[in-house]
Amino acid sequence: MAAQDPVAGFSGQEFARMIADSPTLTVCLRGLHDQREQHLAQALADVTAAQPDDITVQTAAALLGTVHRVLFHRIQTLSLAGHPNDQIAHTVAAEATQAFDLLEPALADYASA
Repeated sequence: MAAQDPVAGFSGQEFARMIADSPTLTVCLRGLHDQREQHLAQALADVTAAQPDDITVQTAAALLGTVHRVLFHRIQTLSLAGHPNDQIAHTVAAEATQAFDLLEPALADYASA
């Protein structure tokens, strides 16, 4: 959040509008989120010596991927509403803490070194 990285969703109002108004680009964005989740599942499988299609690996990757997707969407929504990046970063950082806190009971000890 502090870096306000475009990859995290800080792309500006015009770019966010272009994505939101294009069904094709929206589908492409979803595909990128899905690819990130698949790569995360592979990384978790590597760390835990499980198979990438293991239900625990898939579930952990999906939970983490969903939170990322929700936060990305939140950044885009606030960008479209015209909020400045500094305000968005502050708001979404607090919301990210809340979202990841929800996952902590389930994933706190999963794949830890």
